[in-house]
Amino acid sequence: MSSEKETVTEAKAEVVSDKKEAETLVDAVFDIGLAWAEFGVSQGRRALETSAKTLEKVAQTLGDLQDRLRKDAA
Repeated sequence: MSSEKETVTEAKAEVVSDKKEAETLVDAVFDIGLAWAEFGVSQGRRALETSAKTLEKVAQTLGDLQDRLRKDAA
């Protein structure tokens, strides 16, 4: 066992005594969660749009390659 003393910091929380304040706090937390959800959905949408554009370019390139192969084979 160690002879050194360990100090533990205490977490202090403010107790909301007023029901109105509690409702306001809950609303604020809900609004923050909603904002993060909206941000996440927006980022997901943007990623999918970017992927779709990339796939369109790849499909076009493959189509061009197919056309060249047909011309070379003829």
